[in-house]
Amino acid sequence: MRAEEREKKVAIKQENIQPSGAESLLNRKVIEERDTTYRIVSKNVSEYHFIVPFDLSEEERVEVGQIFSIKDQGLTFLARAVNIEHSSNYDGHWDTTMKGTQFFDSDQIFNRVSAEPLGCINRKLEFKKSRTLPTKFAPVARAEREEFRFLSQVMGDIEVGYLRNGSRLVEEIQVALHSEVMDHHMGVFATTGMGKSNFMKVFAASCMRLAARGQSKFGLLIVDPHGEYLKGKGPVKGLTHLKRYREGLACYSTNRQNASDPGVEELAISESEIFPEDIALLYEWSPPQRDALEAVSRIFDPASWLEEIKSPEGMVRMMQEGFKDSTVNVLVRRIKNELERNPYIRKRSSLANILANLQKGKVVLVDIPRMSDRSELFLLSVISRYILDEYKKDEKEGGESRKNCLITIEEAQRVLGSGSNISRFESIAREGRKFGVGLCAITQQPKLIDKQLLSQFNTLVVMGLGDRNDRRQLEESAKQDLTSMDIEIQTLEKGEAVVSTLNIPFPVPARIHRYEDYLRRLDKEDKQESLIARGGFKPFLD
Repeated sequence: MRAEEREKKVAIKQENIQPSGAESLLNRKVIEERDTTYRIVSKNVSEYHFIVPFDLSEEERVEVGQIFSIKDQGLTFLARAVNIEHSSNYDGHWDTTMKGTQFFDSDQIFNRVSAEPLGCINRKLEFKKSRTLPTKFAPVARAEREEFRFLSQVMGDIEVGYLRNGSRLVEEIQVALHSEVMDHHMGVFATTGMGKSNFMKVFAASCMRLAARGQSKFGLLIVDPHGEYLKGKGPVKGLTHLKRYREGLACYSTNRQNASDPGVEELAISESEIFPEDIALLYEWSPPQRDALEAVSRIFDPASWLEEIKSPEGMVRMMQEGFKDSTVNVLVRRIKNELERNPYIRKRSSLANILANLQKGKVVLVDIPRMSDRSELFLLSVISRYILDEYKKDEKEGGESRKNCLITIEEAQRVLGSGSNISRFESIAREGRKFGVGLCAITQQPKLIDKQLLSQFNTLVVMGLGDRNDRRQLEESAKQDLTSMDIEIQTLEKGEAVVSTLNIPFPVPARIHRYEDYLRRLDKEDKQESLIARGGFKPFLD
């Protein structure tokens, strides 16, 4: 609203004031009610411009990422603010010319907002991509919960947070991912301290809830090298604190003290389940060493090669194949080191139980605290290869009763990086969805992930990235256009996210639940369900 119009409005209010008694002796202040409806002034079908006063209050101030609605002839257009700039009605820079101690003609100064069209809602309350643009001077206002109602119809079943409009929460609209697309791979990207672990615990808690209710459509595997998911640390809670849905969680641990807790099994991997390619992942090999490692499967029995290659007879057989003793000695020494470093390698195995729990749709937590990076990769390689091989067998046998699964990888750039030895996880990224196996890559450096592999990820949870190269990598690989959201992603605060996934028509801004708060909310819901089960009244929810 222009200054002279505001002054006129104030003057009219003043004329209608009837002073009486002591009131007329006071200095009365007339509080102006600012009109927060703005008008489209330009530009085209791919970018809208509207202007707002330059001196808006903190409550009224427009933010990058904020979503606005434009109502025009039965349609409601939605647009996201992508940039805000100072502007004026003058050519040149007259708006910064000083007049005494004031800026010249401040009533001609305003802010211009650039907004990206998201789509429009028709009279049937259906959301469509917009192929036209609203009429010039159509009214623009901050989108409220009624304009977001359609999102409730397209959200999935895995709740992770609330819709966020700028800094404001729209708590009536839950942000939830779809179970059906989890085998199409997911990426969680954020710099340190922005909430990746909190997101994964909220995500896992939602999956546990579905599994305990018999509604789960996939199993979730989490390998935790930091020991933070099982019991948490200090005031930070772990997954075992979600007792109401504990039956949706299966836990395995390499820590004997943790494994002594009820419901936690001590992890074991059989020597017969380790393949030469699992060892190949761990080291940089010279060409002769790699040739020797690749020949092991041909020379020895796959079920007993670990024992045979360490024996004197095994050395002789390798040398008979043309490999030098120095090359074989390097192989044997590295194999012995891995066996000694990983005491969970035994005669028995937990893999069959892990697989069974995943196929039932449970959350499977493999707790490996204080394990080295190399040992973690080795274990993850063994488990993921076993899972993929078994899912391939089930696919051939027409296994329809089993659930799909999602395998999480912490610091995913280590095994999905361009130029690294990524054959194991590359095969899952490229063909896993055909067999119902997906990857969840968690990293703070998406720029280091192979671009072709990243393009296979159909669900992205972006939680704040300061590095331009990281953001560019995601923009070039995302299924939905994130280019215009560069400034918003750069300025996300802890716990805020942009979620881009299939079945939701545009990337949605979200505030991820704080895990401890989410637990309390689930506990409250459980008490209501218990009341209903005893014949009580179901509380009314708006």
